[in-house]
Amino acid sequence: MLHFNKIFFVSTICLIISASINAKPIEQNDVNFTIKSQKLLKGEIHYFFEIITPKELAQHYPEVFQLDSLSLIKEKNIKMVVNKSVYIVNKPVGFFDDRQLSDEKYVAHVLGEQIVKKMGPASYKVTVPGDGGFTYKMHSYFDADDISTLPSSKVTRAVTAARELDVISKSASTVMLTEKTNFTKYTEGGVTISSYIPMKENKTLIITYNLWAVKKSFAIRGILKSSYLNELEAVKALQESFK
Repeated sequence: MLHFNKIFFVSTICLIISASINAKPIEQNDVNFTIKSQKLLKGEIHYFFEIITPKELAQHYPEVFQLDSLSLIKEKNIKMVVNKSVYIVNKPVGFFDDRQLSDEKYVAHVLGEQIVKKMGPASYKVTVPGDGGFTYKMHSYFDADDISTLPSSKVTRAVTAARELDVISKSASTVMLTEKTNFTKYTEGGVTISSYIPMKENKTLIITYNLWAVKKSFAIRGILKSSYLNELEAVKALQESFK
């Protein structure tokens, strides 16, 4: 269980980074929490976190349920981990286009010490190193002002739902949906949807929703929440540190 504590939510980030982290994430009570731009501009990170059954997801969070492009709720013996984060990075929104977000160097940077092997356009095999390590596949789709790579009705439905969840997301320059599959441990899969929204000059508001189908035996709230918060702080720092 110790390795799981350190590694599971590291599936999107290495938690050990050189950048300093100042702002601690501030928890919100509702997934539909208000976007408070002025506080975010001061460096705050706002988030929502919950672990529920697939039935509870469909009943209590129908709008978030629509993000499930992989039909994760149909998996057996799982719990759904639902989270949302909102923060502002000091980069212009034009930086976060489909070319940058699928660039191998950028992906490898944001994933820290994980080993990234490009398999195709916006498609990767990722290896998390260590005794409790594992592998998974990751593929991203984009809906932007000048390009759309949405391949299926489920993915299109999910991106459309993401734009509707937060009013400000309707002005997003790019929405990226990433499906994570073929995990060798801990989880059956995950879906991440991030919206990149212009704020002031050289600043971008990023709203991210995550859905994970975690095997019940590993759906331990304290462990997963702690790992998620570490990841959240690290992701923001790594996005800003990329040159």
